[in-house]
Amino acid sequence: MSNKRFLKIVFGLSILGALFVGSVNYVVDPYGIYKIDVFKNKPEQDKNIRLVKVVKVSEIKPTSISLGTSRTEYGYNPNHEYFSKPSYNLAVSGASLYENRLYLEHSIKQGNLKEVLLVTDWRMFNDPKMKKSFDFENSFHIENNYKYIFSVDLFKSSIRTILNQKTKSEYLENGQRDWNFNQGNIDKEGGHLKVMNKDEKDYYKKSTYKYNSNIYQDTKKSSFEDFRKILELCYENNIKLDIIFGPSHIRQWEAYDYYQDIETWYKWKKDVVLFVEKIANEQNQKPYRVMDFSVYHELTAEKVPTDPKEKMKYHWEASHYKKELGDIVLNRLLGVSSYKDFGVEVSSQNIDNHIRNLRDDRVKFIDTKAYRKGVFISRF
Repeated sequence: MSNKRFLKIVFGLSILGALFVGSVNYVVDPYGIYKIDVFKNKPEQDKNIRLVKVVKVSEIKPTSISLGTSRTEYGYNPNHEYFSKPSYNLAVSGASLYENRLYLEHSIKQGNLKEVLLVTDWRMFNDPKMKKSFDFENSFHIENNYKYIFSVDLFKSSIRTILNQKTKSEYLENGQRDWNFNQGNIDKEGGHLKVMNKDEKDYYKKSTYKYNSNIYQDTKKSSFEDFRKILELCYENNIKLDIIFGPSHIRQWEAYDYYQDIETWYKWKKDVVLFVEKIANEQNQKPYRVMDFSVYHELTAEKVPTDPKEKMKYHWEASHYKKELGDIVLNRLLGVSSYKDFGVEVSSQNIDNHIRNLRDDRVKFIDTKAYRKGVFISRF
C-alpha cells in the first residue's frame, strides 16, 4: 500500500470518527445544551452544572432568581410564592461572589429579571478561588456551545448517559437540588451526627480561608467590588433585591470559631450591612433589605440525633439546610410566617446591638467546650 493511499484511509477514518463522536454527542446531549430530549435523564449534567444553568436561564428567561452557593441550591424552592414566576435557582456549589455576579449579568440580559434573592456566604466573599474553572466566562457565550460537539470528554459523558438512564440528575428542572439524593448520602454516611462531625473538622481548616478584608485568595482581588457591581446592577435595572444571611446550624459557627475566630464573622456581617447602605447612598436610593437568619434560635439549634436512622427536620448537616427551613425563611420575607422572632432585619442603626445579641445568645444556645470535645476530640 502506497503512503498516499494509507494517508487517505487514515484521514477518512478520522473524519468518520469525528462525525460519529459529534453525532452521538448531539443526539445524547448529556448536558442538555442542545435541547435534544432523546435521552430524558441526564445525570452527567451535574458535572458541568455551571454551564447547564447558563443554558437553562437562557431558555427560561426568569423573572426571579436566587443566587448563592450549595446552601441556596438545597434550601430555596423557586416554586415558593415568594418568587415571581418564572423563577430559577441559579446558585451553584462553591460559587464565589464573582461567579454570582456573572450569573446576575447573564440573567439581566435575558430581559425579564425583576427580583433577586442573594443568600450571602462568608466563603463566597473570601474564597480561595475567584472562579472554579479557568474558562468560566466562556460558559456565557452559549452561541459557541457547538464547540463541544466533537469533545472526547463530552463523548465519555454521552456514553455514561446512555448506560445510566435509570439514574436521574441531582438537580430539578427549576435549578434546585433534589433533596431525595442528599438523604441517601446522609444515610450512607451513617446519619446526621456522623456527617456533621466529619464535615466540621475540615470546613474552615485551610489557612487560605483566613479573613483578609474580603478578597479572593488566589487573585487578591476584592470580592466587595463584585458585591458593588451586583448592587449597582440591581439599582440600574430596577430589580428588587433581598440579601440574607442563611440559617445554617449553629454548629457551623462553632466550627468557624474553632479555626477562624467568630468575631471576624461578626465583622464580616457588619461590613456587608454598611456596604449595602454605602452603595445606596451613592445611588441616592433606599438601601436593599438585609435580613440575618444565621442567628441563635430554636430552628438553627435543632437537636442533632445520635440515632443514625433518625431524620432531622430542617438540616442535612451544619452547613446545609433543607427546603423546609428555606420555606420558613421565604415566608418571613413575605411577612406571613408564624416564626416572627426568627430572622432580624439589620441596618447601620442596629447592627452593633444585633452583634451583641448574637454573642449573648451563643452562650444560651450552645456549650462551646462540650461541642469542641465532641468534634475536635483529638485536641483535648
